[in-house]
Amino acid sequence: MNRALFAGLSGTVAFQSRLDVVGNNIANSNTVGYKEGRVTFQDALYETLEGGRSGQTAGTGGSNPIQIGSGVTLGGVSVQHEQGSLERTGQPLDAAISGPGMLMVSDAETSLYTRDGSFTLDDTNTLVADASGLRVMGWMASDGAIETSGPVSELSFDIGELAPAEPTSSATVAGNLNSEASVGESFSSTISIYDSLGEMHQVEVIFTAAADPGVWECEVVSGANAANVSMQFDSTGGLLSGDTVTIDVAHTNGAESPQQVEIDLGSLTGFAQRTSAVVESQDGRPPASLVTVAMSDSGIIQGEYSDGRTRALAQVAMASFTNPGGLSRVGGNLYSEAPASGAASVGAADTGGRGGIVARSLEMSNVDLTQSFVDMISTQRGFQASTRVIATANDMLEDVVRLIRV
Repeated sequence: MNRALFAGLSGTVAFQSRLDVVGNNIANSNTVGYKEGRVTFQDALYETLEGGRSGQTAGTGGSNPIQIGSGVTLGGVSVQHEQGSLERTGQPLDAAISGPGMLMVSDAETSLYTRDGSFTLDDTNTLVADASGLRVMGWMASDGAIETSGPVSELSFDIGELAPAEPTSSATVAGNLNSEASVGESFSSTISIYDSLGEMHQVEVIFTAAADPGVWECEVVSGANAANVSMQFDSTGGLLSGDTVTIDVAHTNGAESPQQVEIDLGSLTGFAQRTSAVVESQDGRPPASLVTVAMSDSGIIQGEYSDGRTRALAQVAMASFTNPGGLSRVGGNLYSEAPASGAASVGAADTGGRGGIVARSLEMSNVDLTQSFVDMISTQRGFQASTRVIATANDMLEDVVRLIRV
């Protein structure tokens, strides 16, 4: 009789624990990056009333053991790491993980892991988790290159810093040089180039029709510096020779000197049409200040500068585990490494079995509310059944007490 009481008691305790987990799942159905918990039960110890025997015993057949259980115990609460749905947020520093792996954050002493990629910049322009303020770990770029095999560090950005100037090394001139132009007729176009200090200089490209048919002389001038090339067009207006000219520009302002600039003339034509030559493209930029930073789909944080250029500044780190279900939950959408999880393997997104990063998005909870409500109902019925076992065992004990009174 006491065995039934304790079996019923163990059932009520176990189902109460399951309801706690189900309730926690429902409460976190809208928590970013939350992973659903699942309860498993196992039967408790058994009392053996009679052991079984083999059929080889002389004179008798075999028999099964007679055992009576003592109820149920909580087998475990496992974390279901299935992918949650991704929701577009549009926030420039939000990051969602598509696939396995976790983002790495730190409080300067302990490394923690999360699927919640809602990040922001703090007052020192350091990338941090929006809710906890923990610093996001990764690798800073050096001269535009990111080395992901080295140790991780916090990611801090100097908003307003100047990106160095990029000296002009090439330009392309396109257009048409009129095949019917008179001898000596000229046309010019101006190219603005930048030196290594970001100072602008003017380079003039002068085209002059020569005496020979289909021939133009090109002179490139910048101050006291000059270069020449003879251009020959064929009978179809295509350029046969003289498709490039290179000028060495000397500087006296402290910039790297001489500055070699190659001008591509290969896009010019020699048709019987109006002469027009324009600068189609060129490289080189003056210094520009960092305005803001934003996450990219590769997990690389791009800096956006005042002149419109973008530049890779850092990359967030991801960690993978042999057994992610063995991680220990510490609250705040965070996990810590535990003996059952194995050591963290840190690397870049889309490498080493780690998933990718989807920028300007967040991963939602993977809780299935419909299944959770079904689990809640079945848990309630199991709890009710266990209490009825206790009530029935109590009634039977009362009947025994009445026998004694009689």
